[in-house]
Amino acid sequence: MKKFTVKPKFIGREIIVGLQDEKSYPDRILIGRLAEIGSVVSVFLEVASEHVVAIFGKRGSGKSYTLGSIVEGLSTRSKKTAISTISKKKAVLLFDTLGIYQWMRFPLKESSSEIIKSQISLQKRWNLQPESLDVLLFEPKQNGTSLSLSNPALFTLNTSDLSASDWGYLLGVDIYSDRIGQLLNEVYIKVTQEGWRDEKRHFSPSQSYSIEDLINCLKSDSEISQIYHTETKRALLQQLLTFSHNPLFQKEGTKLEELLKPGYLSILLLHKIPDDLRLIIASSLIKKIIENRIQASEIEKHKLITGEAKHSIFNKNYIPPCWVVIDEAQNILPAERKNPAGELLVKLVREGRNFGISFMLTTQQPSAIDSRILAQVDTMIIHRLTVQQDIEYVKRNLKSALPDEIKYSGRNLAFDESLRSLDVGQALVSNTELDRAFFMDVRPRISIHGGF
Repeated sequence: MKKFTVKPKFIGREIIVGLQDEKSYPDRILIGRLAEIGSVVSVFLEVASEHVVAIFGKRGSGKSYTLGSIVEGLSTRSKKTAISTISKKKAVLLFDTLGIYQWMRFPLKESSSEIIKSQISLQKRWNLQPESLDVLLFEPKQNGTSLSLSNPALFTLNTSDLSASDWGYLLGVDIYSDRIGQLLNEVYIKVTQEGWRDEKRHFSPSQSYSIEDLINCLKSDSEISQIYHTETKRALLQQLLTFSHNPLFQKEGTKLEELLKPGYLSILLLHKIPDDLRLIIASSLIKKIIENRIQASEIEKHKLITGEAKHSIFNKNYIPPCWVVIDEAQNILPAERKNPAGELLVKLVREGRNFGISFMLTTQQPSAIDSRILAQVDTMIIHRLTVQQDIEYVKRNLKSALPDEIKYSGRNLAFDESLRSLDVGQALVSNTELDRAFFMDVRPRISIHGGF
């Protein structure tokens, strides 16, 4: 690993990224060591408060590994370990778009596998010991038998969590300008808000609806039959019937409190399903998390102010303060197509910290991330980048000043040169509470890393 000569030098034996009160001893996790000439300096991330963290880097630079190191620290079974000191546990939900985190339930131990041997060797060089992690694994329910060897629990979506716009995205129609989209929107409004009528009876509206309710209204509502052509109805019907056979969509889906438990890392495997379903799952869950935490925060503040434990029954359905984590975010947030998840993520990063929600993402393409999201980032961990457009984008959005001088092997390095020269597992870290950005060697994983 490279060691950079940097001015000015850091003074002290540790850096706590995100620390606002230097007199406090906060909850924190070990994320690395300073990769600069001088004494050994441990690098921690403060996790008592809420953060928005962005991890950038080209393929193979170590960004997914870094994300794994961070969520390990958030999910240790013991409150005090070699990699974490956490007094109040938070929940973590990780959207795994590549399927590389499903082996986090397995600690690193001696193996004949050369890949595992190399991971263990790195761990030993840092004098790290295996730690027990609390990890839950989920996989979207699909037709057929699951081929996953890691035996995940099945995840299902509550159909009624989807809005008309969500259905429009899934069906590839605009609910305002396309005729099929307009029909879809009208059916949705009738089923959920107005009610509808066939030749014999009136059906009351219900927010708790199923795909079958949409289909029945489409086929039988007398008003719709008079307004829309048969071909338009048939086209929409065929698409809805297709989704009605998908077991992901259920009348009652997986409960939020099953996914988000204090101290647990819940990994939702999304690598085997189409992009549009990934996005709808993400947008549905993010929307529910925001709504739940807004309500929970209001009650928590009410208790602190008045001492009253109101809504005690409803409290059981609240989720704890949490981290929402997306690996390879470009797989869920395609830049070329507007989608529901994008707007919800903007809302989450703008408002989530007020309600106990932290957010973390990785991406190979920093310039493809919505600038409104990047504006809310307080911590950037930047691995090796080579595309000039991405390097310039990152430089414009750094959260702390650059060092006055960066040298390697006696040669001065410009910012873009320093990013291009980073070894795998090294990063430049920039945070709003730091005087300057610094270079870091990422802490080795204590669980198996599947990104090889």
